[in-house]
Order: sequence, then C-alpha cells, then structure tokens
Amino acid sequence: MASITNFALTADNQRSKPGRSIDVEIANLHIPHLNSRVPVYALPPEILSWIFELGQALELGELHNLDDSDIDDVSVSPFEILITHVSSRFRTVAIGTCKLWRSIDITRIHSMESITTYISRSNGCGLWVRLDFGTRTPSTNELAKLGVISPQLNHYHRLVIKTVDETMDKPVIRPFCDRDAPMLEHLSISVEEVEGAFAANTVVLRGGAEKLSFVRLRGLAVPLFRPPLSVVTTLHLDQTLPLPIHYTTLLQILTASPFLAHLSVYGDIVDSPVWPTTIPPIELPNLRSLRICGISGMIYSSLLLGINAACLDSLVLKDAQEFDLENFWASPNMFKFPQLHHLTFCDFEFSSHVYADVFRAFPAITKFTTSYSPSTPLILSLLAQPVEELDIPWPDLHTLTFLLNLYDDDLIKDVVQNREAVGCPLVTLRLGTSHHPSTLRQYDWLRENVVLEEIEKLERWPAPDFSLDEDDILFY
Repeated sequence: MASITNFALTADNQRSKPGRSIDVEIANLHIPHLNSRVPVYALPPEILSWIFELGQALELGELHNLDDSDIDDVSVSPFEILITHVSSRFRTVAIGTCKLWRSIDITRIHSMESITTYISRSNGCGLWVRLDFGTRTPSTNELAKLGVISPQLNHYHRLVIKTVDETMDKPVIRPFCDRDAPMLEHLSISVEEVEGAFAANTVVLRGGAEKLSFVRLRGLAVPLFRPPLSVVTTLHLDQTLPLPIHYTTLLQILTASPFLAHLSVYGDIVDSPVWPTTIPPIELPNLRSLRICGISGMIYSSLLLGINAACLDSLVLKDAQEFDLENFWASPNMFKFPQLHHLTFCDFEFSSHVYADVFRAFPAITKFTTSYSPSTPLILSLLAQPVEELDIPWPDLHTLTFLLNLYDDDLIKDVVQNREAVGCPLVTLRLGTSHHPSTLRQYDWLRENVVLEEIEKLERWPAPDFSLDEDDILFY
C-alpha cells in the first residue's frame, strides 16, 4: 500500500511543476499503457476494492498510533483521495467502493463540497461521522457542515460527538434528541459544559436506535444525555468531571440492556454512601469483561461488591492503590467471580500481602498482565518462590504479560522452571520492550521452553476487538 501511495504523491508532484520537459510529457503519455501491463490491473474490481479497503484501514490504524506531536506533520491527502490519483482504473474502482467514502470528519479540512461528495459516493453504505470540536465552541461554518451531514442520520453506522460545550445558540447534541437512527451501531458523546436549563437523563435519539450496541458517555454526557440502551453490549461510562450520579440512575443504565457484556467505568461515578452495603447487588448475568479506574479509590470495591456477574471472564484495574480493595478482600463475597480468567493491572503495583488476597479471590486466572514499569514486576518474584503443592498461585496460569527489564532474565528463568517443577507450566511470555528478546542472556533457553512474544501496547479492550476506537484513551 505504501508503494501505491508514493506513486500517487509522485504523480501529483509532477503535475504541479511548471515547465516540465518534453521528455516528461512524452513519458506521461505512456503511463496509462504501462499501467495496464502491471499485474495488479488484471485483478477483478471486487478484489481491488477489498485491497483499497484494507489499505485505508491500515492508514487509519497508523494515524491512530501517532503521538499528538506527530499528527501536525501529517499533511498528505487521505488514502481514498490518493488512490484516485494513481490511474483511471484505480479512480473508477475507488469511486465505486462505497466503504472508502463513509468516514466524514468535521474536524478536518473537508469543505462543504467535499462532504457532499463523500455522502454521494458512500451511497448509503453506512456513514462514520465524527464531530470533534476539541477545546473550542464550534464555528458557524462547522455547524453549517453539521447541517449538511445530519439529514443523513438514517445512514449512520457510527456517530462520535466531542464538544467542549453545548450552548443554546450553537447546539451540537440537541439536534439529535428527537431523531431516530435505525442503522446506528456506535455512539460516543463527550461534553464538558452545558449552557441553560437541561433536564437530567434527557434521551438522545428518542425516535429509536434498535441496532445501537456500543455507547460511550463522557463528562456531562453521563448524567445529562442518555441514548436508547436496550440492546447495548459495550458500555463506557467516563466520569471525567467531579459530578457523580445517583445509584438509581446507575441501576437504570446498567440494567437497561439484558445483553450488556462489556462495561468500562472511569471515575468515582456514584455518590451514594450506602452503596453497595445496604442495597441488593445489580444483576448483570451476561457481563463478560469489566474495566475500572477510580479517582479516590471508592469505586473498586463498591463496583465489585455492587454487581453480580457470575460469568465475568476479564477484569482490568487501573491506578488502584494498596488499600483500595480492602472492603472487597474482607467481604465473604470476594469469591463471587469463579469464572474470572483474565486479569490486568494497569500502571500500579500491589504488595505481596495484597497479591495473596488476589490469588485467593481470583484462583482461576489463566492470563495475567501488568503494565507497571518503574521496577521488576513483583509477580515475577512471587511466582519464582518455591511453594507447597496446595499453595500454588494461579495453577492454571499459562500466559504472563509484563514490561521487560533486561536485568530480570535470571528471575524469568526461575519463574519458568518453578512453574514447570510444580506441574503448572507457563506456555507464553508476552514481553513489552523496545529491545528484541534475543538481548536476554537466557534467550535461547527461554525460547526452548516457552513461546516468547513481543508487544508494543496493551491489547484492545474488550478482547478480541479489532475495531478502531480512537476515543478509548483513559485506560492507556
């Protein structure tokens, strides 16, 4: 795909240079003939379309991975535009590939004409619309662009609204309140300030959204804006502002969909001092994965004790402190997640004393991940210790993921040998490192005894999820 893009850029540069030589002009006359002889031109249009879609997906993934400082340097045209400049055949196929034109980002340099062109070429394929106004109030021109794209709501598959404020004279969220979105699957709303009187729990897309399976509510969207949740499977509640909601509101949100499988909670979201001690747990029978990141620390024990989710398979904790889960460890209900197999600790470390509680509460762990970086992960030292057969921590553990310290290779070997000796061998070590594992002195031995994998970042949540979600930034 890079060669296709480079060819398009080169062609654009040649066309833009005045005073080209006769030789260049003559050579350009032969380009269509030479292009037709390239093997890729023998591919059917359907295969070319699939290749173009893959190339666009790769480009979007690469842009998503860039740092903010790098994004300013990205000035080339989008993939779907570049590919139309390669040849007349590529242009014809690209324009006829509806999925290439479904993503419309109001934050970019799209003109009104460009937006209209994208709408036309997408041909109702299912639009991915992003309204990202950053840290400023949207301009009149941007709202005019919104006016062009909003009538296509019945063709939306994704809608992301990110605005610093919702004002009376320049509303961004309000226009969607009384609408329906029959094809919408992904909705993300983030707002920090709301001007004027606004009823709590206002329904967005009041007309209905029967396919809405993914919802993110961030900032004031948590208490103020609520879309239909009856078929939601993935829910993000991001309390980025110090404005907790009532327990009854949380109960209504979490139980709105019997299909809720993935729940991510950021912040100390509930203000009830009695939750969960004197209130029956919230029943979430289909919940498979849960992420929690607290501010004061109250939410960790409260949420784990405040829900019943016997089928929970994956738990991600971020920024937890040593005593944040004391109430959970002390509760007779600490064994309430017997099916929990995947456990992830993000950016924190527990003491060996707390790890003992972790081992007891979650005995069936098969995959453990820690992203704590300042020193040797304590889990390595704990797993390397000789133990009695009845006290083996996580006997079913087969995959261990951690940030590699090159000085820990002897300790890593001890872990592998110890697990093998007690009949609970590790299968895979996933190492977060900028170095190749071959720099380890024990590399050859380790490679013979376990599978070594290099990782650049934590896997997407919920796993396995290969869809692009550029707004999932609070847990990484």
